[in-house]
Amino acid sequence: MKIAITGANGFVGAALCRYFYKKGHEIQAIGNRERPNQNLLNIAKYIQADITELMEPINADVCIHAAALSSDTDTYKNLILSNVEGTLNVVEAAKNCGFFIHISSSSVYQFKNHPIKEEEASINADLSNYGETKLLAEDIVELEIPDHQKRLILRPRAIYGIGDRILLPRLLRLIKGKYLLCPFKKGTQSSLTHVDNLGYAIELYLDQKEKTPFQIFNITDEQPYFLRELALEFSSAVEKRQLLPISLPSSLMKILLLLNSKNNQASYISKPVLRSMSNNSVLDISKIKRELKYSPSKNFHNSCADIVHWVDNFGSAKSYMRQLSDAPWSITS
Repeated sequence: MKIAITGANGFVGAALCRYFYKKGHEIQAIGNRERPNQNLLNIAKYIQADITELMEPINADVCIHAAALSSDTDTYKNLILSNVEGTLNVVEAAKNCGFFIHISSSSVYQFKNHPIKEEEASINADLSNYGETKLLAEDIVELEIPDHQKRLILRPRAIYGIGDRILLPRLLRLIKGKYLLCPFKKGTQSSLTHVDNLGYAIELYLDQKEKTPFQIFNITDEQPYFLRELALEFSSAVEKRQLLPISLPSSLMKILLLLNSKNNQASYISKPVLRSMSNNSVLDISKIKRELKYSPSKNFHNSCADIVHWVDNFGSAKSYMRQLSDAPWSITS
């Protein structure tokens, strides 16, 4: 099939380009960079486009909309422009495609003490500006579906893997010499989503014999993770030595959040991030397992070594952190 993927210069879009290219599909990579990475050009036809503006029609069998402004600190106006108006423009451009797949986010939920199901998303919940705009984007995807088109919304939680430039940097910033600063409340669990499991779920969806016009699923790895243990596993693997964890009290994290709100000196700490460090953030994936027979093989433990090897290819973790803008396509194997 011919598969068009927006956000192709970003982590998720780049990973999906590689995933479906390896499956033998023809890839149209859509991004706003004037000069994309050569590794992208080696596997895809590149289409430069700004989703915040009207786009040329997308000529493909499948359109995967992975482009988004993922930020807890940007203005609401910019989030609306990219995530809501941008989605509207992509939906319009892709109206002739047979399938439209929208990569949403678990930020559409207000997490509670139980695994969250799809029907619990609500615009009346205590959402971040980012989460609110992603939920508004979902409303656009659900409306006015052409008779010839099927649509899917996937809600992943904390996507990670080779090419990541959000979750891994947050973990690496916690390393201080031989110590790992642990802001995570003991016992706090979170779902995570390996980016290849996202591709696998899309593949299962496209392979369905009978598809309803609209489907929506949570998507994560098979099991949730204890955040403290996961951070220690990854950081120790990167440092090639066992780091010593130091617990950070929640009061200190709230001070860092206050500093961030005043002068942006701790920009990696935001209210949603702080909340996820002290409260469980677990998605219920029983629906996708039941309806798509979803059984993911990738998890943090069996992919950690490959991710660390990828980081090592930059020369060091610090070098990787300096090259985050190019990280999604800095793939040597």
